[in-house]
This record gives sequence, structure tokens and C-alpha cells, in this order.
Amino acid sequence: MILENYELFIKNIFHKIQEFGIDVSDFEMDHIGYQTSSDEDYDRLKSECEAMGTMVSEAIVGGRRVGIYQLHTMLQYQQYRISAFELVAPKEGQICPSALEHVEFVLNEPFDSFMKKYPTISWDTIAIAQPDFPMIKLKLDKNLQVKFHLTPVLEIGKKIRRTP
Repeated sequence: MILENYELFIKNIFHKIQEFGIDVSDFEMDHIGYQTSSDEDYDRLKSECEAMGTMVSEAIVGGRRVGIYQLHTMLQYQQYRISAFELVAPKEGQICPSALEHVEFVLNEPFDSFMKKYPTISWDTIAIAQPDFPMIKLKLDKNLQVKFHLTPVLEIGKKIRRTP
């Protein structure tokens, strides 16, 4: 099951975030994301995702398919209630395992203000101007990331059209 070890996964993310000294206590943990190793794995896992939640959107984001699901039952981790899940296909040529890969938080301040609090961190800002889903990222470990955006993923998903 995709989410059977989500609590251990999130605990590991928080441990890594603390190593960087990042305070996320005032932010909403918007969703968790699962990276697939292939398009075939993505297609195979869609039925499991549809059993867990309702697909809000499926679109090409950053050169790959991304499915956004509103969970039927929210996930709970400490004070966080997680209402969404993201299934992510690999980019062309990307080699990665199929596994939980990231959590995303909704910032309550502009990207620049947040990043200035952590001047020693090398933020990945490649997607900061992405039209549909601007974000900043931080690689925590191999195949493990934390991402920050300004709008909840379910709101974004409702605006993004489904892939034909």
C-alpha cells in the first residue's frame, strides 16, 4: 500500500527538516507525494489512489503527469491533518524508486521572506515562477524532499485541467 508507512515517512522528513533548523510549526502540511519509477507504475497505482480519494486533477506539471487526490479520510500526524495526496510520474529519463518522496507545506508568507530566515540553505528555486504551481524545494536526502508553496494543492488542482 502506498500510504501504509506514511507516519514513519513523515517522521523522517521532520527529523531532516530539524537538522536544517527549519521551523514549519506555523504552516499547514498540505499533502504528501508519491514518486513512481515509471509511467506504467503510475498507471498501475492510480486505482489504489482512487480507492483512497477522489482525483481532483491530473495534468502535466514540470514535464510529467501529476495526479492530485482529495483523500476520503484525512491522514493525521501530530497536529497536522493532511487532506490531499499527489501521485507523480517520473520525468523523461529520470531514474528513481517508487516510494513516498515529499511533503509540502503552505507558506503564510512570500517565498523571499521565508528563504531569508534560512540564508545558509541552498533552496531549489527552479519552480518558483512555474505558472500553475510555484514552489521552492529542499532536497533532504536521496529521493526525499520538502516543498513549500503558497496555495493549497486542492485549490490548485481544481484550476488545472485534466490531461486528455
